Amino acid sequence: MNLMKECPNCHQPVTPGSTFCDHCGYDLRQAQSTVAPDATPETAEPHRRRNGKGNRRKLLKFRKKKTGKPAKKGRWFKRIIWSVIAIAGVIVLILALSFYNKQAGKDKQIDNMADMITGNQSDDLAKVLLSDNPNLKIDGDTVQPFLTYARTHPKYIDSMKASLKQSGETTDQIFKLVTDGHNFLIFPIYKLRVTTLHPTVATNVDNATIVANGVDLVTSKSDHYVYKAGPLFPGHYKFKLSGSRSKASQSVNLISNGDNDRQIDLIAKSLKAEKSSSNDSDSNNDNATNNSQIQQPTGDNTKASDYTDQDDVDDDQQDAIDAVSDEFDYPEDDFDFKVSEPYTDVYQVKVYDNANDHSLFGTYRYDDIHNVYSEYNTDTGKFDPA
Repeated sequence: MNLMKECPNCHQPVTPGSTFCDHCGYDLRQAQSTVAPDATPETAEPHRRRNGKGNRRKLLKFRKKKTGKPAKKGRWFKRIIWSVIAIAGVIVLILALSFYNKQAGKDKQIDNMADMITGNQSDDLAKVLLSDNPNLKIDGDTVQPFLTYARTHPKYIDSMKASLKQSGETTDQIFKLVTDGHNFLIFPIYKLRVTTLHPTVATNVDNATIVANGVDLVTSKSDHYVYKAGPLFPGHYKFKLSGSRSKASQSVNLISNGDNDRQIDLIAKSLKAEKSSSNDSDSNNDNATNNSQIQQPTGDNTKASDYTDQDDVDDDQQDAIDAVSDEFDYPEDDFDFKVSEPYTDVYQVKVYDNANDHSLFGTYRYDDIHNVYSEYNTDTGKFDPA
């Protein structure tokens, strides 16, 4: 059936069923054969519907692949894997922190510092110390007074460790734990900041050199001279006068903040000066005998009456006892001493156990001028340098 309403050539109305156009004579059959397959609504519309339905099926199939159950299952599996990795990382981190704390943490670093003190490792100890005063250079020699004090006061080190671990500072406010850098940008490196001390030294001797542990500090300018010493590292010190016929000395422990207010008196007594002159004269007369025949000490035990009474010794003899006690680690509370002066400024000290049988522990000599120690060797009968 010809449904054409107008001529495709001249676009004029045509009579239904006409073979040719009444106006231009165009062969309408040719036009019908060309447009019929696509122009008919009955044939075109189903084709479009089939294509649309096919596209929708493809789209639904694609969405199913993208958003269906298999995709959700893969995403959850990845989440589980990452969760396991994260938990494993946390566990490794906790174990690493625990291992570090045991091997190099705060408490371990404090223990190492204490071991350096008790082991007399002066150079290593100096590396973990900081001074509160830039005028004090800390090195192996600087810390020796404290190591000397620690040898005769082991309980101080135990208390020091406990205080540093608990509060980060010693009870005497001398040492404080401070952070000085980090390992791996995380783990703190600790050092001890020391509070330096400045005691006052007074003397009645003019033009005398004030010495502390063998180091010259200052020369007095008058017979009523007062000097503020320091900065000094905490520890055991022997202050004395040098370069003068008048002698005076004092051994002290400077180990707390309160020692900044301490006064050390190097007061020479006139009677002592006379006694020193007399001793020098006697020593000169005996030198020839001593040089030709030195009386060697014996290893026999000595009666208690032969011990030197601490109240009877002069300052120089007491200094010799203190020096030997510190150098050879003989706490004066646990031992008795007998001191003599075989040569000028050379003191001989015998050390006895003040308990049990009062046996002789050793015989030592101390050169007060050159600060030299020697120990008597019973096998050779001679004094060997210590």
